[in-house]
Amino acid sequence: MKTSVRLSVVSSLAVLLMSAGAMAADAAASPSKTFAIGGDVELDITSDDLSDSGNNFTHGGRIKLNAVGESKGEDYFIKGVAQPLVPFKGNDLGYEDVYLQMGREKWDVQIGRFEAFNLFPLGKDTLISHAGAGEAKVYEANKVRGRKDDVLHVALHSNPSDQLKLEMGLMANKAGDDDSFTGVRPAMQYKVGNTTLHAGFESVSDKTSATAKLTQNGVGLGAAFKLGTTDVNASVSHLKEKNTGEADANVTSLGVNMQRGALGGGWITSTTDNGAAADPKVNTLYATYTVPVFNSKDATVTFAANTSKADNVVKDDTLNAVRMRFDYAF
Repeated sequence: MKTSVRLSVVSSLAVLLMSAGAMAADAAASPSKTFAIGGDVELDITSDDLSDSGNNFTHGGRIKLNAVGESKGEDYFIKGVAQPLVPFKGNDLGYEDVYLQMGREKWDVQIGRFEAFNLFPLGKDTLISHAGAGEAKVYEANKVRGRKDDVLHVALHSNPSDQLKLEMGLMANKAGDDDSFTGVRPAMQYKVGNTTLHAGFESVSDKTSATAKLTQNGVGLGAAFKLGTTDVNASVSHLKEKNTGEADANVTSLGVNMQRGALGGGWITSTTDNGAAADPKVNTLYATYTVPVFNSKDATVTFAANTSKADNVVKDDTLNAVRMRFDYAF
């Protein structure tokens, strides 16, 4: 009798252990799924003064909704993001990021509308406006970075180590024989201590008719690092541009900016060599200061100022602007 009871207890324990093991295996095999929705409000009030075009007082901004769904397995993930935009002015709805991303820890592929690696970080860019009405161009190594309408954008990411991240961006669009856009953009980020180095190259072929074609080849490199409690970015970029019916242009841009707590600021200088007797050049300084609203971490107001001076241009060689931006994240 005792033997039978012992056998029964042992059998029951064995069944329980097998059931627990099966349940653990099922739990490990089942992916974890998350879904989050939120957004933010951004409202701008801006005043600018241009030497030829005069003074303007405007307001703008948008409400951005952010929906993110993600499924994570033991060695993979699948992620979908949608960010509709509701403007404060006008009736047209827009969108910021809309993409699908999937892969594993060491690699993934991203498809849709999004921004790739930033090769020319601007820091707190609440207000950056350049004088010269576009004659003195500024190149931010972003011709194939992303968020272009009617273009297929794919980025392949590889993470060989915790320090090194690689990206290959591809863009393509074709509408008939005489309307096409292609772009390629390899880029990398490498972290050494408190410094992150970035570098990349991009090439664009934009054909709008049988006789009109724009080609652009550019490179960008720089570093982000810390000086005590101050975050600093320094970047340089160079672009060679050929456009049918226009003079070839070589654009060289340099940017340095910092952020320390609520305070931010930066400087951008750029020169355009287009074969003219004197090269157009622009220098822009900008600064920001952010304070919380009612001591809330989700609501802030940012005061921004911008001054810009262009040389060897035809119009608007000086520009001064100020902006007040309200932000609320929900």
